[in-house]
Amino acid sequence: MTDPNAPLYSLVAGEGSGALLGEAAGDVAGGGHPSGYSCQTQQATVVAYHLLRNDGIDRDLLANEMAELGGSAAEPTVYRGMSPGFAEWLEGAQVGNPVATADSSTEPAIRAVPVGVWFRRDPEGLVEAAMSAARLTHIDGESVVTAAALAAAVAGACFGQSGNDLRLAAAEIAEKAAAMVSEEPYRYGNSDRLAGIRQRILTAPNTEGGWQPAQTLAIALDLSVSVADEPYRQIEEAARRGGSLLGGMVGAIVGARSGLRLWPWVIPNDIWFAEIGRRMVSRNQETRDLPVPYSVEERITSGLDRDL
Repeated sequence: MTDPNAPLYSLVAGEGSGALLGEAAGDVAGGGHPSGYSCQTQQATVVAYHLLRNDGIDRDLLANEMAELGGSAAEPTVYRGMSPGFAEWLEGAQVGNPVATADSSTEPAIRAVPVGVWFRRDPEGLVEAAMSAARLTHIDGESVVTAAALAAAVAGACFGQSGNDLRLAAAEIAEKAAAMVSEEPYRYGNSDRLAGIRQRILTAPNTEGGWQPAQTLAIALDLSVSVADEPYRQIEEAARRGGSLLGGMVGAIVGARSGLRLWPWVIPNDIWFAEIGRRMVSRNQETRDLPVPYSVEERITSGLDRDL
C-alpha cells in the first residue's frame, strides 16, 4: 500500500461508475443484512434513480420514492435492516407526514454517494443536492454537512484523487456546507456543533466518545485515501472496524476510484448496480428499461431469487 499522506493520482477507471457497486460491497462485507446489502444501499439506489430522472433533488418527490419501497397495506416493505430512525421517518412518510429528526446520524451521508457521482463536475450542485437529500430525514447540522463531505470525497475519487488532496477536497466542501448551515440556523438543529468541522475531518481519527458523523468520515477517509493494489482489503478493514456503514462509505470511495470490478463477496444485483453506475457517469437518463427498484428488492426480500 502506498503512502496515504502523499497526493497521488491513478488512471481514471470508469469515472465513478463503480461507486454504487463499491458501496453495496462494503455493506455486504460489514454484514448489513443476512440476505446481502441493507437499507442504506437501498436508499442510495433510490437516490440514484431520482437523479437519473430529475437531474437534481426534489425532496417531496424523493420522499414519495423512498416511501414506495416501504410498501403499503397491500404490499410488504422491502427495506432490510432499517435503522430505528429511518423506520420512524418511513412510518410518517407513508401517511404523508415525514418528519426530519435533529438526531445525529451518518446515514444521510451514505445515501449521498450517487450525488457525488452525478455532480462530480459541479461542486455547487453537489453541495446543494447532498444537503437537500440529507434534510429529507435529518436536520442535524453535522449530519447534513457530513453528507456533502462524503459526496465530495466520492466525486474526487471519480477522478482518481487520493492522499491529502482527497482529504482536503472533503474538508473544503464540509466547510462550505457548514457556512450555508450557519447562514440559516433556523432550518437546522445543533448548528453550534459545526465549529472546527474542517479540522475534525482532517485530524487523525479516533473513536473516543462514540462515532459522530464527521469523525466517522475522518475514519473512512483514513482507510480509503491511499491507492491500494488490492482495494478490497481497504473495504475489509472498514467493515471490521465499523460494520456495514463504514464499509459502505469506504467501499463507495474505493469503488469510485478503482472502477467496476469483481469484489470477493456475493453481492445480489451486482449487474444492476454496475449499470446504474454506468448510466450516471454517461448521464444516460433513460430508466424505462431498468427494473423498478421495488420489484428488484422484493425478489431478494422474498428469498425467491438472489440475482437480478
